[in-house]
Amino acid sequence: MILMPQQLHNKSDGTMKLVMMMRKFVLRCEPLTEESFAPFGYTVRNFAEAKPKLIVGEIVRNRMRVRQVKQIEWVSVHYDGEQIIFPCEPVQTIFVVAPKLKKPSLESFRAFLSDGAFGVCLRIGVWHSLPIPISQDHALYENAQGSEWHNKTIDLHLPSELGAILQVEW
Repeated sequence: MILMPQQLHNKSDGTMKLVMMMRKFVLRCEPLTEESFAPFGYTVRNFAEAKPKLIVGEIVRNRMRVRQVKQIEWVSVHYDGEQIIFPCEPVQTIFVVAPKLKKPSLESFRAFLSDGAFGVCLRIGVWHSLPIPISQDHALYENAQGSEWHNKTIDLHLPSELGAILQVEW
């Protein structure tokens, strides 16, 4: 669903001015299961044993802290290898993804809700946002991906490229 909010603002001369707000494409969460997530990757139950498949580079492991957001302005895709994202502690998490396409459409994005007991491995070429913790304001995630990710990543600014932002509802 696309929302195109408008607002009327009073101008100092007493007239009204119509202001268009950023267009929003609403994503509603669906449960994250092995089957539902299969087109985008797979679930990971043990981060220590998980190894992303790489085309180039070596596996690097680090941690990233992310905050809870309801609107997504940027997404990215990696072409060097898979990426594994795993919560450091159980926290309900939303994973927003789109299939392997040269350029995703707003309609191609899906939002998956995890109970926080496991993480995901994103396939090569899957568009994604940062994970979104929903049971707390921010959370720490384990991350494993290729060492060449910075040379093989494309970032997409949704307002500039697709004319809208993603609004995630849970």
